[in-house]
Amino acid sequence: MLRKLMTAMALLGGLALAGTSVAAESGDHVRYAEGTHYKILDAQGNVAEPGKVEVREFFSYICPHCYAMEPLVDDWLENKPDNVNYVRTPVTFLRNGEPLARAYYVAEVLDMVDEVHKPIFDAIHKHREPLFTPTALADFFAKYGVDKDEFNQLYGSFGVSTKLRQADALARDYEIRGVPSFVVNGKYLVLREGLKSNEEMFDVIDYLVAKESKQ
Repeated sequence: MLRKLMTAMALLGGLALAGTSVAAESGDHVRYAEGTHYKILDAQGNVAEPGKVEVREFFSYICPHCYAMEPLVDDWLENKPDNVNYVRTPVTFLRNGEPLARAYYVAEVLDMVDEVHKPIFDAIHKHREPLFTPTALADFFAKYGVDKDEFNQLYGSFGVSTKLRQADALARDYEIRGVPSFVVNGKYLVLREGLKSNEEMFDVIDYLVAKESKQ
């Protein structure tokens, strides 16, 4: 009888330790939950740079929420893990979104996104400049040394139009309904409505980056 009691106690103890171990292993998984803070996309996409964990931001220069998010994006980029590739994708489904999306890809072709990204946001939201036509955008880029004819040629080019079509297709595949939106590694869409703040969004991104880094 005593032997049976000791065996039962040992089994219970083992189960308790196992439960503690499981809780410890999954403790940092409890904070962010699939379906509440992020969702697994039905149509998962390829990443731009295989071998790195991709964080893709869908945005529009016309979007005030994207503008307000920029300081947090900048802070996060300064401290992002080395294995992260950050990609921006402009959307066109907002009013005046397409001209600004084309402008982004013109800047990308000219390798001057870092130079004009924040100034475009500031021009629209701080200085109230209506950069919604090719003419207005050509004038803006001219301030940064871009010839207007070169801008106009790139603006309507096959290369920029192709990038725009690819961005639109990706936004549809990733079920992007509003901006800013973030997709991690072509697999996880961060659910903004389940978050308490913009800061928490980047906590979820960090969590998903760490999750993918273990794969």
